[in-house]
This record gives sequence, C-alpha cells and structure tokens, in this order.
Amino acid sequence: MVARLFLSLMTLAFCTSILGSSANAASIEADPGKKYELTKNRGPWMISVATFHSASPDGVTRKGKSPEEAAHELIIELRKLGMPAYMYVHDPDQQRVTVKDVLGREEYKKNLRRIRSVLVIAGNYDDIDDKLAQDSLKWVKKLNPECLQTGVVFQATEARPTPLSGAFLTINPLLSPEEVQQNRQDPLLVRLNSGQEHSLYDNPGEYTLVVKRFLGKSATVKPGDKLPSITQFLKDNDLDDAGESAQELVTILRGRYDEGLNKSPGILNEVEAYVWHDRHESFVSVGSFSSPNDPAIKKYMEAFSPRLVTFDNGAQNFQPVHLSIAGFGKNRNETRLFVFDPEPQVIRVPKKR
Repeated sequence: MVARLFLSLMTLAFCTSILGSSANAASIEADPGKKYELTKNRGPWMISVATFHSASPDGVTRKGKSPEEAAHELIIELRKLGMPAYMYVHDPDQQRVTVKDVLGREEYKKNLRRIRSVLVIAGNYDDIDDKLAQDSLKWVKKLNPECLQTGVVFQATEARPTPLSGAFLTINPLLSPEEVQQNRQDPLLVRLNSGQEHSLYDNPGEYTLVVKRFLGKSATVKPGDKLPSITQFLKDNDLDDAGESAQELVTILRGRYDEGLNKSPGILNEVEAYVWHDRHESFVSVGSFSSPNDPAIKKYMEAFSPRLVTFDNGAQNFQPVHLSIAGFGKNRNETRLFVFDPEPQVIRVPKKR
C-alpha cells in the first residue's frame, strides 16, 4: 500500500503587519534550518492555515513528504511572504469509546486509531472581527503555495477548490478560555495604563497581589429616600480621585514612609508596588510572581493581611493594615490614610502586546 499525505485545512491566523510588502517580509525571520513552534504568547486569535496528517493507518509516511516536512515548508514560504507562521502538533491520547456486542450489550474499548495532526498556525490578532485578521484570512485563502505542488495530496472540492481555501480564524489552541479572556486588549485600558509610572504593565511576573482597591462613584440609598439626580451624582469625578490616590499609594510603598509605623519599622518600605486603572476602579498590587502558588507571595500576604490586635480590655480582633502619612497636598499639610483590603487577591498580570 502506498501511503498518501492528505492536506486538510484548519487553524491559523496571526499576522501583525501588512501582508505581501517587501519591508514586512524582510522583518519576519524565515530560516529553513529553524523550527517555528507555536507558543502561548501568540494570538489569541490566529488563522488555521492547514492541517497535515498521514493517510497510512500506522501514521508512517512511505511516500511524499511527512506531515512535519510539509508543515515546515509551508511555514517558511509564508514567512518569506511576510506572515509569521508556526507549527502546532496535535497528538490525541487514546480514548475510550462505547460499542455494543452482538447481544446489544455496551462495552468500553480503547480507540487505537489515533490521527496525529500537524497544523500550521499564523497571524496574531486581538479579536476575530479585527480588520487585519479578516484581510489576512482572505489573503491566505487565495494562496497556492509552491511547496504544496509536490509531495502532498490535496482532495479539492467545490467548497474548497485550492489547498488553503479552507483556512479560518481560530483561537490559539494552547490557550485556555481563561487565558484568552486575559489576553483580550481593551483599547481604553491600554491608553489609561500606558506611560504611567510603575504601571502594572511593567510588572515582569505572571501574577501579582492586589492589596488596595480605589473605587469610583457609588451611592447608598436607604428605603424611602429620594434618589439623587444624575447631575448631583456625577458632580465629583471620583474615578479620577481614585486614580490619583492609587498613584500616591504606589509612591508611598516604593519609598520609606513607614519608619516607626505599625510597630514594625520598614515592613511597608521599598515595596515592589504597581498601579492599574480600570473602567470602574484603580488598584495597587505588590510583587511579581511566577505562579499563584509562588512561595514569595507568603511574605506579602503576611505584610498586608489583617492582624490580630489585643485591646486594653483584653479583647482581640482582626484589624486591617493601614498607613497614615502626613505631608501631602499642595501645601504639604494634608494627611493620607490608606486602609488595605482585608483579603488580598492574587491576579494575573495584564500584558500589553
């Protein structure tokens, strides 16, 4: 039996510059001696350009190009044209399937027919509706790569007349739904947090610990009380005040303002602190961690979590950590009181692409 190599279209789209221009092509590395494997920092939306697999039941290629060879050649050709392309190998585990015997009884058996697929993924887009993503997809669909003219078998159909005409936009297969949501870029948040001193964008870690949130406008209305008018409600810009307070706290934590305070001199001095401005709040976080279980988190948790306080009457209660700092304001005659959140929260660090 002569093994054939089938080309099917699947997952790939991720380009960050104008396709087809000589300047763009020159900026994309296309070294035939290198492997370009897909990583998590691509996407989240990409173009599934093509999927290669062997038609042989044992997965061994006896004639033509192997799936890896075909994918690699396509990746190099796309890169020479100015589109960053990558390889992703999908090797499914053995799965159990339910079958019925001649008497109608159900049995569970292993599905030993596993198809190892090698995908070519390309592009780098924030959203499926991104204009560049859609334009890039149209461009890919019209390509008829030279590397696919020999050594592979493509079965054309009316809906898929050319090798790459079935390309489509998909999410980076290495990303979980939570990571996809984390990677979404909100243009407003990018503007709010770009160019800020000690912005959370500058945090080198994957995780950080939120210790203080500054909320924007809110109001509490008791039953029977008259609701405030929208003009009255919005007369002060509390969200701007929240942002300024968060920035001040970062400055304080990174300095040496805690000398002799909280009966623990220096515990809140020279802290690695960052600020983040969101649509409804600003917050301050501390530390840069590799994972949510990073041992380094413990030190910050102990410093910022509520502490057990014993009062003069012998009663004990947990009190939130706080800082009271004088010398602020235009005339240096204002005092700032910062009460830290009772439950510090570990979050992922947002990344700007």
